[in-house]
Amino acid sequence: MIIVFGSNVLDIFFHQPDLPPRDTALFLDTHQEAPGGKGANQAVAAAKAGSQVRFFGALGDGGHGRQMYKNLAKCGVDVSGIQTLDMPSGLATIFVDETDGTHRIVVSQGANLHAKESTVPNKYLNADSILLLQGELPITETEKLIIRAKNNGAKTVLNFAPATAKLSETLLNNLDYIILNEHEAALLAQQLGMTAEDKLAFSRALKEQYDLTCIITLGPEGSIVCTQEGALKIPSLKIKPIDTVGAGDAHAGYFCAALDQGEDFETALKWASVAGSLACTSVGAQSALPDKADVMNHIVSIQITQIYDDALKAASN
Repeated sequence: MIIVFGSNVLDIFFHQPDLPPRDTALFLDTHQEAPGGKGANQAVAAAKAGSQVRFFGALGDGGHGRQMYKNLAKCGVDVSGIQTLDMPSGLATIFVDETDGTHRIVVSQGANLHAKESTVPNKYLNADSILLLQGELPITETEKLIIRAKNNGAKTVLNFAPATAKLSETLLNNLDYIILNEHEAALLAQQLGMTAEDKLAFSRALKEQYDLTCIITLGPEGSIVCTQEGALKIPSLKIKPIDTVGAGDAHAGYFCAALDQGEDFETALKWASVAGSLACTSVGAQSALPDKADVMNHIVSIQITQIYDDALKAASN
């Protein structure tokens, strides 16, 4: 079972590369609305990958909250642990540049900032469960839940996105896996007084200092990770990106689902790479998450290679 403690956000998409100039208005023909939030996105990705998923977090009691609650349930996610609060739900405005699939996002967190880790019962945190978290909820609640889950024998996975909070030594020592993109890796390295200029060496340093497996995603270049056995390079699919909004969430959700379903670590990395790539070929976050059958059809295209370089040798000495 996968336990997700995370955010719910209603995404509003504008197909416009940037904001209008100050004191002016921009009129578009239409826009799109879709349920999002990194926690909800990753929960739906893991459910689409075939895992049993329970979601814990907070929603407002208005129409947006009811819309997102129903959507998670429709996607096969257990929503019985969601708090409903007397305040607005999370809301995001997303400006998508259709020329290259990149985006700019403004988020109002709303009820997400009041999510409580105490809503997650101990009975769901055990050796048969994986706890998946992100960086959008209050870090104090996230840290307490990671420690409790680890003490109960659960695997702990943090997709540190966005990388805005400071991660404590205690939190890092209780994590099994951390998933970072290049920007997040640089910010975490700065927090820790390290450098992430060499991504492989940074991943190896986290492994040695915290016994923490650090996966760093590199966009179209795939991802890298250092383990006790060495460094691995995982390629991405060769695709033309349309919208990159949900790529990281697809990656994290499918990675956890593969582990949850008994696949080995390298297979989990393949699932994650394919899912993250396919998510870039459609518009939206949850709407772009691929089905498991589509992911499985592309697994053969992912050939993981072992990396040997001077930086790794130096880091291991």
